[in-house]
Amino acid sequence: MLTIEELRRQRAEVNAQVQALAKLEQENGELDAEQLEQFEQLAGQFDKLSEQLTRAEAVERMNATASQPVESYGNRAPAVHTKPELKQYTGAKVARMAMAVAAGKGDLQLAAKFASGEIGDADVAMAIETSAGSGGSLIPQNLHDEVIELLRPRTVVRGLGAQTMPLPNGNMSIPRMASGATSSYVGESSDVLASEGSTDDVALQAKTMITLVPFSNQLIGRAGFNVEQLFLNDMIASMAVREDKAFLRDDGSSDTPTGFAKICADEGRTVPWNGTADMAGIDAYLDSLILTLMESDSLLLQPGWALSPRTYMKLFGLRDGNGNKVYPEMAQGELKGWPIKHTTTIPTNLDTSGDLNNNETEIFFADWNDVVIGESDMMTIDFSREATYKDASDNLVSAFSRNQSLLRVVKEHDVAFRHPEGLVLGTEVPW
Repeated sequence: MLTIEELRRQRAEVNAQVQALAKLEQENGELDAEQLEQFEQLAGQFDKLSEQLTRAEAVERMNATASQPVESYGNRAPAVHTKPELKQYTGAKVARMAMAVAAGKGDLQLAAKFASGEIGDADVAMAIETSAGSGGSLIPQNLHDEVIELLRPRTVVRGLGAQTMPLPNGNMSIPRMASGATSSYVGESSDVLASEGSTDDVALQAKTMITLVPFSNQLIGRAGFNVEQLFLNDMIASMAVREDKAFLRDDGSSDTPTGFAKICADEGRTVPWNGTADMAGIDAYLDSLILTLMESDSLLLQPGWALSPRTYMKLFGLRDGNGNKVYPEMAQGELKGWPIKHTTTIPTNLDTSGDLNNNETEIFFADWNDVVIGESDMMTIDFSREATYKDASDNLVSAFSRNQSLLRVVKEHDVAFRHPEGLVLGTEVPW
């Protein structure tokens, strides 16, 4: 008789084949006769395995209920070892999936066993078993969404209100209004020329982002909340930094997204700093960024600011002649009535004006409702003990020589800007 674990594994394998046929039908519109017959056979196998699994679980429950206590020997009762109840929190199952893959050293069958036996999370074990034939541990859509939820407060672009959309098959085109219709007044019996708005498309194409999380080999095979948090925090922090850099400042080269700054430069949506770095000069410059956005007929649905920590602290500490803060609303996360965020991915050592000081930064102001992030449903976790990676100082490090292992998270996405007139970039800012 098959064990419960074997029944679950076989059912997961059948389910994976059914999902593959369903994907073919979605892509091709229909299945041929042979595929339909295979689908019916797999459905029958799935139902049969489900019935066997239900009976096996019932037998196990009855056996546990009817079991007799073990006789004690002397005054010593046999020890009972129980695992603490698992903490449930956003991202927990993704972290457990990574821990299981690491414990299995890339063997997904061993990973599934670790997830069910040591960690005690049947959902994670099932997810690993289902993805066993994918070439990597494929993270299910519901767990993938948890990662996106964790990224939102950590990233500037997502946090300010960029829209997130699915990216089916890695590509999507979003229609936008390129030019508007016109209206006019006419007198009686006069003709008016009719005009229509024209549209074009904004294309998103999946770009692959790889996150490497170095992990001490001494922690591999250990389950628990603290180990999960260590991996999860490292992964989310790395993803957030690279995402913001890509969405704000990458230029589309080397298979990267085309970011905010590049779009502004191409569309003439930049406003260079010009003035004195005192209260009046800074306030007038910020007003000029707002005016540029207003004059573009932007809908101003979700305006907001993104800037470097240096600029943020300059504005936060700015005081008038009476010692009062110029922008007290920053304590509530706003600047001139709109949300403000800071990120170290906005550099402070630029030299676009040619003054050779290398002390310039940028201010990103936009209606973030016009920013669209396309998310592919593909996200995988892989494991290696021999790989190399670059540390924070850009030095090449061997995981093997440091007694480390690498967990690799592969994710696909892209960013697009539906209306460039909804973007403004402040440049050559020396404060």
